[in-house]
Amino acid sequence: MKNNTTKGVSVIICCYNSSKRLKKTLDALLKQECNSAIDWEIIIVDNKSTDGTADIAEAIWIDAASKINLRIVKEPVAGLSHARKKGVSVAAYSILIFCDDDNWLAPNYVQDVYELMQQDPNVAACGGMGIPVFEGEEPFWFYMYSESFALGTQEINSENGRILNLYGAGLAVRKQVLEAFYNSGYKSILTGRTATKLSSAEDTEITYAFVLLGYKLIYSEELKFFHFLPKERLTFTYLKKLIASFGNDGPVRNLYYANITERYFHKKITIWIYHFLLSLYRLIKYFILPPKKYGRIIYLNWNRAYISQLWRMRKNYRQLNNKIASLKNAGNIERPQAISPVRLFSVPNENEN
Repeated sequence: MKNNTTKGVSVIICCYNSSKRLKKTLDALLKQECNSAIDWEIIIVDNKSTDGTADIAEAIWIDAASKINLRIVKEPVAGLSHARKKGVSVAAYSILIFCDDDNWLAPNYVQDVYELMQQDPNVAACGGMGIPVFEGEEPFWFYMYSESFALGTQEINSENGRILNLYGAGLAVRKQVLEAFYNSGYKSILTGRTATKLSSAEDTEITYAFVLLGYKLIYSEELKFFHFLPKERLTFTYLKKLIASFGNDGPVRNLYYANITERYFHKKITIWIYHFLLSLYRLIKYFILPPKKYGRIIYLNWNRAYISQLWRMRKNYRQLNNKIASLKNAGNIERPQAISPVRLFSVPNENEN
């Protein structure tokens, strides 16, 4: 990828059949209150849409008669990770904001992200607070599981006042760092969301990797965005499917965690048999005493997916662990100029969701 460090912000919206959601997302960007000295743009990545997403986005922008530059590019390979890489490759500015097609950024979002990222060049990424907007009534169970929908505070992902991973909605990333990571040859183990796969753990993986490489992550509750939740995502069936997808990704996410943490027992899950026995113990524990109300069936499905994936990983577990551990060697990644990373070695509590 071409290295471009022009100061400014590129807002990247990855779209798959987003025609019905884009209007409010773009309206929120039209309302951004940005200092005139800040250069910024919007990039729509059309990821194999079949509903005229690109044409509708163009029509919305023509009607708005906005002076903000909006570009539409196409990514023929399906999947969020491919769409994001396409957006990064064409972005003109040094700071990237990944705005989902159902995220409505608060008016100060672009300005505040720019200012936060300028304060410390060792910060690789920052995240904000998602606020739900429901299509219909809020489900009775929702507040107990809201973090599964990339909502609420991200301080839960911290230890000793330090953030160690961030969710992807509204995520801001320093382009130099992300490009260096992509260009290093390191291949992500997890994959992003597709039309048929709910996983979004690639975001967690990348931010964990940033920490292993010695960069900082930050979270600001002043960075707010509204996350629209359609009624089809507000069913208990969808919740079970969503959390089961987290279980499928869990062994890899926790393997990253094990390579960062100083907590004695958590470090030991770099050993497959220990990790496997721990997961069996947790299956029994969560069945007897679910960690959340209404959670027995949810966490049974989560544990099943977790253990099944861990079993599939058994033959190449050591190889995967060595790959993740290699990130601790800063020499594996070419450092962007003018960014001197701080070596970090602390992590949050194990993220089991």
